[in-house]
Amino acid sequence: MKILLFLLLGVTSAAFGQNAHMNWHFGDGVGLNFTTGNPVPFSGSMLNTQEACASVSDNNGNVLFYTNGNVIWNKNNSPMPNGSGLLGNISAQCIAIPRPGNPGKYYVVATDAMFSDPSNGLTYSEVDLSLDNGNGDVTSLKNISLSASGGEWLTAVPHANCTDTWIITHGNSPNSVFMAFHVSSAGISPTPVTTNLGYTVVSNATVGIMKPNGTGTLIAMTRPFMEGAIDLITFDPATGIATGSSNLHTNAGNMSYGLEFSRSGNKLYVGEFSIGKLFQYDMTAANIAASRTEIGDLSVPGEAGQLQIAPNDKIYVNYNVFPAGANFIGAINNPEIAGTGCGFVQNAVSFGPITINGLPWHYNPVTQNPDTPDLGPDTVLCAGSAMELNPQVPAGNATFLWSDGSTNPTLTTQQSGIYWVSYQVGSCTERRDTLSVIMDTTSISGSVTEISGCAPLTVSLDADATGNISEWHWDFGNGSFLHTPDGNFTYNTAGTYSILLSATSSSNCLLWDSVVAEITVFPKPVARFSFTPALADPNQPVTLTDHSMGEINSWLWLNAHNHLSSFSEFSLIPSQLLSSEITLVVTDTNGCADTISQTISYLPQELFFVPNAFTPESDGINDSFNAVDFFGCVTHFAIYNRWGEEVWKQPSTKEGWDGTFHGTDAEPGIYTWLITTSVNGIASAQHQGHVVLVR
Repeated sequence: MKILLFLLLGVTSAAFGQNAHMNWHFGDGVGLNFTTGNPVPFSGSMLNTQEACASVSDNNGNVLFYTNGNVIWNKNNSPMPNGSGLLGNISAQCIAIPRPGNPGKYYVVATDAMFSDPSNGLTYSEVDLSLDNGNGDVTSLKNISLSASGGEWLTAVPHANCTDTWIITHGNSPNSVFMAFHVSSAGISPTPVTTNLGYTVVSNATVGIMKPNGTGTLIAMTRPFMEGAIDLITFDPATGIATGSSNLHTNAGNMSYGLEFSRSGNKLYVGEFSIGKLFQYDMTAANIAASRTEIGDLSVPGEAGQLQIAPNDKIYVNYNVFPAGANFIGAINNPEIAGTGCGFVQNAVSFGPITINGLPWHYNPVTQNPDTPDLGPDTVLCAGSAMELNPQVPAGNATFLWSDGSTNPTLTTQQSGIYWVSYQVGSCTERRDTLSVIMDTTSISGSVTEISGCAPLTVSLDADATGNISEWHWDFGNGSFLHTPDGNFTYNTAGTYSILLSATSSSNCLLWDSVVAEITVFPKPVARFSFTPALADPNQPVTLTDHSMGEINSWLWLNAHNHLSSFSEFSLIPSQLLSSEITLVVTDTNGCADTISQTISYLPQELFFVPNAFTPESDGINDSFNAVDFFGCVTHFAIYNRWGEEVWKQPSTKEGWDGTFHGTDAEPGIYTWLITTSVNGIASAQHQGHVVLVR
């Protein structure tokens, strides 16, 4: 047989009162709900298990999640995204306990089964109910090892500090000791408190159950493969030490297994594997072992499996009815009554699905002492807002008393002052915390200059505050922001924008000014003009025509800073200019301006002449090839052969090509010429053509 026990340790003990145990998932999809007091079967459970089963509900009795040791299903009966592949086994046990100090988070602690090879020992994983949109998931803390030699025994007991928890197990050889792991808000201590109880557990005898009584000072333990022993272990919740152990019963033929205390802890019930019987022990008797009384016997062939107390204080018994399991569970209806008066009924609840042995173990938080109330550090309240004072402790059965006399778990205030809360659960020591609340009255104001103009428009900003500011926030209405109180910002795109100012005070209060300014940014005109004709004759008129974009009402034409015209169109003679570059400045009806400069381009034939052939025969007639530069505008003159090699070049036309290449006569044929012209120092164009060398 394999037995695996899960421990789920979460935030508050209040969430794990009786309502937290209101829904049971076990067996092959068996579901029981105890809302009305008596168990009512329900469908929809996805659980499939022989023993391993743990069900967790909230304070209102609504299912949060459940597990069979391999998979964790959420409240919607769907596996959590990272909730598969846990080191569990369906022939196992499960328990749910809230982890201290971490709301919505749980630890999943598991022992491996006796016959696993290799054994995974004692491991844990973390569940966070805030993940997966509030449906819960296993975090990155998954299958973390605590002990490589842990037995299958596993339970949990409240710590004496009124906050923490002890996880308890017993190891096997070579680490055959009682182990108590301290669980606090910081997590599970990997180093247990150990006690040697005097018996050696070998690897093939690690099966058994542990259950604490109501005070957590006594733990009952079965060892079915070690002479069928039942032990009582005294436990110190302050130190984690097992202070002693006594044997109640030993009979190898009985194989004691499942066990449970009554709610008061005055009675202990034990089931026997091999004979299917149930026994009661009177924990108030002078000789507890001698009080052993048979209270039930399975009437069909099978085994008595696990026992579990329910929210209605009845103890239910699961069975393994040979050969395939049972479709019913038994009940001890009056567990506090001695002997057969306890009212055992073999077939107390019937259902369709089959179940074998397992019932969902539940951590009893009744003896769990309260956390310490913590209102947090002294704080500042933002003007006009309210603050909920929350001591961050489970409400449950707790008593609250606030400085204003109210008794609710929280207090809402809108005023500064000194506040305290008193917190008490049962007989635990009353605990208090005090908080000072101060009102933040900081205010801010801002101003902006240049609220309208042409793009790009630069505005100047200035902000002030009556208190300390940790962060300024200017919003310019176009997706841009500034985080200094003063500065400049430039709008490059036309439009209307609202400038907003906010800030965060040194007390983390969000402050707002009204709309500081409405900014109007006018579009910038786009200057454009054309030459007609596009290629000019230096001595013929050229017409310049404005094509600017925008509502233009002013034109300024310039040549070398000299004024040419103030009209949208006019003509000029290029040869009369100081340079071939023309500048146009246009202004629109909003006073916005733009400037453009363009250079006059000339017809090549008006600037120079190139012959199409020459005969370098040294006869004094047409012996060289040269261009005629009419205006001195040629700045580069080069010749290339048919293979693209440069055979000759000059920076002007003062000298021509004599028809040689590298000192020898070039071959007759067609050559390409390339001329670059520049007018008034501005390179205007490149021109090319062909010349024939004739010999």
